[in-house]
Amino acid sequence: MPRPAELAERRALWFAAAGFFCLMGGYYMLRPIREAMALEVGREHISILFTVVLLVSSAILPVYWWLVARVPRRWLLVCVYLPFTALFATLALGLNMRPDDKTLAFAYFVALSSFNLFLISVFWSSMADVWRPEAAKRLFGYVAGGGSAGALLGPLVVSASVETIGPTPLIFVACLAILVTILMVGMVRHTLRHADGTTAVPDRSEVVGGRAIDDLRRLVRTPYMLGIAALIIAGQTIGAFMYSEQARYVEAAYTSLNERAALFSRMEFAVSSLALFFQVVVVGWLTRIGSLRTSLTAMPVLIGITFVLLALFPLGAVLLVTQVIRRAADYGLGKPPREVLFTVLAPESKFKSKSLIDTVLQRGADAASQWLYTAIAGIGLAGIAWVCAAICLVLVQATRSLAGAFEQRAREPDPVANARPIASA
Repeated sequence: MPRPAELAERRALWFAAAGFFCLMGGYYMLRPIREAMALEVGREHISILFTVVLLVSSAILPVYWWLVARVPRRWLLVCVYLPFTALFATLALGLNMRPDDKTLAFAYFVALSSFNLFLISVFWSSMADVWRPEAAKRLFGYVAGGGSAGALLGPLVVSASVETIGPTPLIFVACLAILVTILMVGMVRHTLRHADGTTAVPDRSEVVGGRAIDDLRRLVRTPYMLGIAALIIAGQTIGAFMYSEQARYVEAAYTSLNERAALFSRMEFAVSSLALFFQVVVVGWLTRIGSLRTSLTAMPVLIGITFVLLALFPLGAVLLVTQVIRRAADYGLGKPPREVLFTVLAPESKFKSKSLIDTVLQRGADAASQWLYTAIAGIGLAGIAWVCAAICLVLVQATRSLAGAFEQRAREPDPVANARPIASA
């Protein structure tokens, strides 16, 4: 018979997976509409779009840091998710009245691209805050699997209904789903706190505190965190190159907003299906037969192979298939072990330095990569694929080094992190 602590762990895992299901289901209803909005603005303006996204993300980050320093950790999701849903409800009303307005399309793209990383970052920060590293290694793949199931459903809803009812009702449904995430994460914390009759989870009335400058210094001066940042930036560079190539192909092959939204929703469905397979089957298998190093390395190896194939067969259909595999591998194979890397950090690093990496650095990499792509686009699809394959080769070595650093930190925990123990399920 399972022990009370084991039952609590299972309940908490179900709540965590359900919360991520709602979050990603809502987000992946919004995302296909965003991709279609980008092409409404114009492919030639994509570099400008990502530059504006970087500026807006950079402006939002100090506000987020201010919240983290002053708001109890249990209220952070509320403080991030409520303004997000209010903003998108407003945009939905505007798009309903003026569906062809390019300014609203621009605002929608910038808003979603600026906020989405905060949505996901604060969710995983909350998860890293309540699970011990050993539990996280076992369970985060299943939590991510819940997100993939949501990401599977969201595009299906869009694909089935967007050409009939338009985007506005879908945006409202997505906002509601994201709000449900708040309740689910609260249940995770409640379940773990009362596991086995104890208050194992730290008091969530605690605020993280600290100054923004301290987080910048911590990031710059900590090789481990710089390694995580470099890993993410390299992945964003690959993603930005492929995003532009995808946009170039879709713009030429599809003409209307609804057609493009339907195509992107089908691609999102394929991405989510494959990512779910990776998370439920492959990640568990890799965890059983290998270490965190094996799990981290699997992603760049797989997508590196797909880029070599794309370089050899630079066709539009192969491009879309490569994009599906790349994104599925990144989310299904790469993200769960990357999030585990944060579990050995102190609370300030989990909530604040992590947000710097997940938002401004990611969007900075997006913007810089888009301008770089503009400069090298003349080498063609095959040339871009070879560049991405070379980056993957570098990533293989980088992930191996980071995994070794994680294992060392796990054996010798950070004394600052130990000052505020993280609950075990």
